[in-house]
Amino acid sequence: MTTTFKAVVWVSLAIIIFSLVSIITLQITLDVPIVKNLKVVDSSVKVAVLNGCGRAGLASLFSRKLRDMGFDVVNGLGENADSFDFDISVVVDRKGVRNKAEIVGQALGISVILDQRSDDPYLIEDVTVILGRDWNTLLTP
Repeated sequence: MTTTFKAVVWVSLAIIIFSLVSIITLQITLDVPIVKNLKVVDSSVKVAVLNGCGRAGLASLFSRKLRDMGFDVVNGLGENADSFDFDISVVVDRKGVRNKAEIVGQALGISVILDQRSDDPYLIEDVTVILGRDWNTLLTP
């Protein structure tokens, strides 16, 4: 083997190893913080999850997490909010049962709870979660 060939092989191996380490590091840093074995006692809470910051797949991720915690997520895999301008995540009490909003807020680590009640008889959710740009600081199972 020539010296040039050996050099190419070593550089190629170094690039492959660097790429693998980069991919693993990127995967670890993009994951949401995890708190294991968190279960909700009151599974009657109906929750809608909305993406308020524009990060792709965020509502889906949190919808699955809330279901794993025992909540009844009523809007499938989540939806987009009317705006992507939410800097902080909020929990919205939609039916005037604040303790349900507080349960969801505590489960996710969201301290801002808003009252936005609706008289709409077809409204399914008790609580709406709007995920903001602070999504990566929230607690998830």
